[in-house]
Amino acid sequence: MMSRVLLLDEIELFTDERANTHPNLLKLYRYCYETRLAAVYDEKFTRLLSDVLLADDFEWDDRIKVATQLADLLAWLHEKRVAVGSVIASCVMIDEEVNIKVFDFGHVSNHVSEDCKIPVKARVGREAPEVVAGIRTMKSDVYIFGLLLLELISKKKFNFRENPVIVENSVVKEATLSEKYLVHECFKEVDHPTALDITHLVFLCMNLEPEERPTMKDVLDALRALSTGVRGEKRKRDENEAE
Repeated sequence: MMSRVLLLDEIELFTDERANTHPNLLKLYRYCYETRLAAVYDEKFTRLLSDVLLADDFEWDDRIKVATQLADLLAWLHEKRVAVGSVIASCVMIDEEVNIKVFDFGHVSNHVSEDCKIPVKARVGREAPEVVAGIRTMKSDVYIFGLLLLELISKKKFNFRENPVIVENSVVKEATLSEKYLVHECFKEVDHPTALDITHLVFLCMNLEPEERPTMKDVLDALRALSTGVRGEKRKRDENEAE
């Protein structure tokens, strides 16, 4: 169960006037925390990312749109000196236009800097490998994002409770099984260079050495570039088919 301190840190984030200017962060209107937590949100999102993660009709463009929005949110939070510790698919809501709202994080830490080492007050679900040694930084968020990006592009769920080295070996093995690397074979519109680039991005995010991981701003820029490239290739194919 989340400790009172962690919960209050998260409530501070979701009720902060500045933080709630981001379109992908859920607005918390009211809350009560005495013997149990009660919260009031004003949203009408009907799906969770976890509901559609493995679905055939959740297409490539939708997955990249979700990943880009989440990267934008994390980059924005890091700019505001907020680290989140963890984010999972069951805490991301999606509307009919594939716009997301995140309504829960694992370990919110306010007023931190990029090189700040955050005390590990509690263990939460998915975590970066350095957390085992009692270290959490903004780069830990990058690792967690990499895990979710991996599931989005591969249409598979991995056991991230394993030893991080075992996880990495499993992912590397997965990447060698297909010419599209980590991209699921059902995504026919994804060409070889794009599959290679996004697989490389996953590996960068999931580097076992925190200092070797990119910043979330770097990740966001890479995803936007990939998204633009895929749209351009799709437009060319559509034009060729129409001729």
